[in-house]
Amino acid sequence: MSYTVLEKELKTLPKEYLDCVAEYVELLKYKISFLNENQSPKKVPVIGLAKNKFPVPEDIHAYDDEIINMFGDSV
Repeated sequence: MSYTVLEKELKTLPKEYLDCVAEYVELLKYKISFLNENQSPKKVPVIGLAKNKFPVPEDIHAYDDEIINMFGDSV
């Protein structure tokens, strides 16, 4: 429906119903903004984002005994 046709239709309504039309327009605007916010693309994790930011020990098992002592055999 074009704006011209919609305007003609609005002019046929009794004035006491114009507030209802305005409220419905506000509801539609809210619905559109809500849908736009919730349809944003999902963030995909970037592989290698922390590469070279943390030191990695030569032997990754060097502290296994300390960890076992701290947390027990449940690790």
